[in-house]
Amino acid sequence: MKFGIATYGFRPADIVPLARHADDLGFDGIWLGEHILEPKEFESVHPHDEGKKFVPVHTIARKMYDMWTMVGGILGATRRLHVTTGIYLVSLRHPVATARAAITAQQIGNGRFSLGMGAGWWKEESESLGYPFEDRMKRYNEALRVLPRLFDGEWVENAGPAFPFKALRVTEEPVRIPLVFGGTAPKALERAAKVGDGWYGPMVKPEEAIGLMQQVRKLRSDMSLTTPYTYQARVWGEPTLEGLQPYIDAGFDTLVVPSETFQGELDWGMTLDQKLRRLEQIARNLRIGR
Repeated sequence: MKFGIATYGFRPADIVPLARHADDLGFDGIWLGEHILEPKEFESVHPHDEGKKFVPVHTIARKMYDMWTMVGGILGATRRLHVTTGIYLVSLRHPVATARAAITAQQIGNGRFSLGMGAGWWKEESESLGYPFEDRMKRYNEALRVLPRLFDGEWVENAGPAFPFKALRVTEEPVRIPLVFGGTAPKALERAAKVGDGWYGPMVKPEEAIGLMQQVRKLRSDMSLTTPYTYQARVWGEPTLEGLQPYIDAGFDTLVVPSETFQGELDWGMTLDQKLRRLEQIARNLRIGR
């Protein structure tokens, strides 16, 4: 069983030191979420946030960061920690720029990078960047069609309509970049099963996470897909081996302690030292590094 942490919502200055400490303690990975900007006014509701008293996914601007700068910083500062974007808003970038950044990250990390991606849900964010929200899935699916070919070192030409370009390449040799998909809707699960190298579940109660994982597993079985595949879950509740046993028994490969759980009885204003001590506590509870 592998264990990781998710750090979305933490101050950017704290994340690289936290990742370095996680690496030293024996954690397997770190997951980085993102939003690019904070709209002053918005009406959008995250699919898993409705009814919550505090909505961490709407992170205030001082806790946002550029995804690729953070990925490179962590990979350069660690020795064995695997870095996954969970998730990267691929619909808000040109796929050629995404391919360039992802390939560089994999080269820096010597194989320690996975690209977890999604279309995004925040209408106001998309519109602020000049992209009609209703076009996000078209942009997402078009990017997804060309990214694997760009990673493989092919000469790629794309007719569009969202990202038209003439023949080009961004690497002369194939660079293996695992693709990880989130999502819980039927189409999202089907996409994850068919195209991805792994599925990354939301922070929901164990029975719901297990049910979603089983759906992806069945879809892959129905499609006769036998390629290596990983299942990752953001866990619910205080992370102890006993508490996480349902996930382990169900066959998840990696369990991720989300930032909402990481803070424990503290708050979102945790100091770096408090985060480091909390990380040590979680490592002890999960018997990491023993």
